[in-house]
Amino acid sequence: MRQPKIVIVGAGLVGGSAALFVASTIPSAEIVIIDMARVRAEGQVLDLAHAATFWGHNRFHAGEYDDARNADIIVITAGVGVKPGQTRLDIAKTNAEIACEILDRTAPLAPDAIYVVATNPCDVLAGAVFDRLGCDRQRVISTGTSLDTGRLRALLSERLGVVASAIHAYVLGEHGESALIAWSGATVCGMTLDMFLSRSGKELGPASRDLILRSVHEAAKLIKEGKGSTHYGIASAIARICEAIVHNTDLILTVGVVHAEVEGVADVCLSLPMVINGNGAQLLAYPALDETEREALLRSAHIMKEATDRVLTDQ
Repeated sequence: MRQPKIVIVGAGLVGGSAALFVASTIPSAEIVIIDMARVRAEGQVLDLAHAATFWGHNRFHAGEYDDARNADIIVITAGVGVKPGQTRLDIAKTNAEIACEILDRTAPLAPDAIYVVATNPCDVLAGAVFDRLGCDRQRVISTGTSLDTGRLRALLSERLGVVASAIHAYVLGEHGESALIAWSGATVCGMTLDMFLSRSGKELGPASRDLILRSVHEAAKLIKEGKGSTHYGIASAIARICEAIVHNTDLILTVGVVHAEVEGVADVCLSLPMVINGNGAQLLAYPALDETEREALLRSAHIMKEATDRVLTDQ
């Protein structure tokens, strides 16, 4: 079997953490880290090499863009971060320019690569990369609300007293302020959420559900206030996406691609439950939503479409 090659562009905390988690989930992978500051990539690789002495994988190296040749997956984590008072959409133009420059350098060398876009605003950037690349929709993946869904399940696990893996509830739409929770389709221990609540004596009324959504939205802010940055959560999401692609596992995650249409909005990138395998990410079945959720998803789609169109107009 050919050794999979995964290129991570951006050697900051997210890129470095992603390299570690990718290596632990795909031990056979060659992992190339590229950064505009070569010394930063080299520092990450040296640290990772030391870590690898404890568990065996040592196929990391710092590279230049030429080292992206024949990559199977290219992960984009490079970009400027959100400053206090900004939203993810405020940095869209700058980070879209960075993402498209990365694409221009890597696409000729790895024409069949699948792109995983983690830099914020990831949905807008995935839209810009897809527009520039002109490839199949499934080959440009936004990490989307995969992390938001993880945060939701962690909150529900604590609230309901069951392990997160027994909870199937999804955050859909934008990875940002317009995201929504698809409560109508949520299940716990194989039961609908409402049935579980009734039989367990637990409470999760409208006020509690609103609080949980706010907590999902504000999680990044709380983490940054405590430790300065978020990186383990999104790095874990990146690793799971890469694992599903390399191992062709048909994993379901809430990630984004540029959908042909969502709630009547054409060519918009936002997150729905998607199957991820060796071909990339694709939607097998549109989720069943109630009227309130469909309205919220439509609002999110309009916001993403307008933000992406602004970026594409400026390019």
